[in-house]
Amino acid sequence: MKIKLPFTEKFLWDLYKFIDKTEGFLSFFIDADKPYNFPGIENLTPAQFRIFKKNWEYNYKKRSKDFARLVYRLKERGYLKTLRVKEGASVIITPKGLEKVFKIKMKLVEKKKRKDKKWQMVLFDIPETKRKQRNWFRKGLQYLGYQKLQRSIWVCPYDVLKETKDLIKRYKLEPYVELLLVKKIGLS
Repeated sequence: MKIKLPFTEKFLWDLYKFIDKTEGFLSFFIDADKPYNFPGIENLTPAQFRIFKKNWEYNYKKRSKDFARLVYRLKERGYLKTLRVKEGASVIITPKGLEKVFKIKMKLVEKKKRKDKKWQMVLFDIPETKRKQRNWFRKGLQYLGYQKLQRSIWVCPYDVLKETKDLIKRYKLEPYVELLLVKKIGLS
């Protein structure tokens, strides 16, 4: 099943992927006089550069007002931040923006049923002092395709072990979570 992201989430995700492909920079520089003066742009393949250039021209030349509004909205929500630097303006993804990107990544995980027909089970007992992380963790489990068996026991038929471990690590819940692999669920 293909998930359709809202436009702002898709833009933020595409921005993150672009930055990640240019050697992991979490910021890039925009200079109005030199529109292609981005660190890491020399590492793009010719095809990637053509796509980048096409998107640049479309977003900055033909739709600059819409693009500026989108960036403004993302800045207002706290996902992006602009900084003045010698080269011009630097746009960075904030920690809140990276959190949003992580949630988008969880939504976009391709879910394939396990070949061995086993179920991934997550057991957790997260203290009340970590309520926010517990709620985010539950939402992440839902994105990964987990179903609630009991309040703190979730099961999933998909092969999402790596993503589940990333989720646990992301919210620093290692001491409170156990992962199991079970043959069957219920009495059947």
